Amino acid sequence: MTQTISGSASESAQDPSEREFGASGIALSSYRFPTGWFIVAFASDLAPGDVKRAHYFGEELVLFRTASGRAHVLDAYCQHLGANLGVGGTVEGEHIACPWHGWQWRGDGTNALIPYSKIGCKNNVRIRSYPSMEWYGFILVWHERHGRAPYWQPPVLPELETNEYYPLHPHSRMLNRVKVHPQMIIENAADPYHVQYVHKAANPATTASFEVSGYHLHATVNAHFGGGRPTTWLTPNGPIDAKIIYDNYSLGLGLVRFPNELVGTVQVTGQTPVDEDYTDYFYTQASLREPGDTGDVPTGRAAKFLALQQEVIKQDFFTWENMKYLEKPNLAPEEAHDYAALRRWAHRFYPGHSPRPRTSGTPPTASPTRRLRRRDVSRPRGPPISESIASPLPMCSTAAPCSIPIG
Repeated sequence: MTQTISGSASESAQDPSEREFGASGIALSSYRFPTGWFIVAFASDLAPGDVKRAHYFGEELVLFRTASGRAHVLDAYCQHLGANLGVGGTVEGEHIACPWHGWQWRGDGTNALIPYSKIGCKNNVRIRSYPSMEWYGFILVWHERHGRAPYWQPPVLPELETNEYYPLHPHSRMLNRVKVHPQMIIENAADPYHVQYVHKAANPATTASFEVSGYHLHATVNAHFGGGRPTTWLTPNGPIDAKIIYDNYSLGLGLVRFPNELVGTVQVTGQTPVDEDYTDYFYTQASLREPGDTGDVPTGRAAKFLALQQEVIKQDFFTWENMKYLEKPNLAPEEAHDYAALRRWAHRFYPGHSPRPRTSGTPPTASPTRRLRRRDVSRPRGPPISESIASPLPMCSTAAPCSIPIG
């Protein structure tokens, strides 16, 4: 018996995956660590004088907070003999000291002191430093493969600039290490259809808008809350239709906003690659205060909604950890365009394969300080970015001048 496959040749040629992804699909970059701002710690976990070992972007890093309160991020290895500053290193005033021979290093990676040497320090060596900032209770670093300075800044979050919301920290914070590439996490912004099946929504969600521009992805999703029941704790006045808003900034920072018709909430997520296989998923959220509540601990419907959303987020982990990236997925017409648009947008954050500049060891010359270019968004709240990639090499900490020339 002959089996007939429905659909003509012309219809096959218009397959949505073929149309949007092309014959070869859209592959993940062979270099797995995209450009952008990434969360590397909760700021409250790094007190003045603390040193914290970290591993991100396939590299060993060290985080430290100086006596004056500034947080810095460096490659972990001392440029003297290669000791790991994150293992036994200590903060000495505004510097980090190596546990092996006591060499001290500034937050910009330059050598400040060789405690036993008549030369005082060496001005012609430095450890690679990462531009860093504190942003709404997170420590962010700028990662760019070739060491270029930041060209955009994280957004201001209006909800957190007033006292209308409960504090963002610490009541909802989570940190999970997940076996998944960060790009696959943010693909949720193009996938409202999984909500009904993974998160057990009673009604399907649909995309209302989807757009990308520069480093910013913005999407809105139509969702139905209440599941046809007369009332629930979340919808005490009956079912409602509302929009969920997704904003991603490069592949490292994400925001999800729920409307005031439910419980006004902003979720902040960070997808930071650990190595080629694992991603650290940082998460916290803040909701509108309950009427009359001036405390810092969420109560009532706000507390219930925050707890619910923490469990909802965890439901994605199982699939993320066990799925395979398909360069050319087979998609329905309703989803193909947005998936392809997201993947094409994501590709702009993977740098090419030009030679990596020398950011540790002996620099060829001192360079003038590079200023950040401001585009589209205002400078966020908190200390200024540590502009440490190409700052001038300063003098030693001791009174004795350095005898080692620059260059």
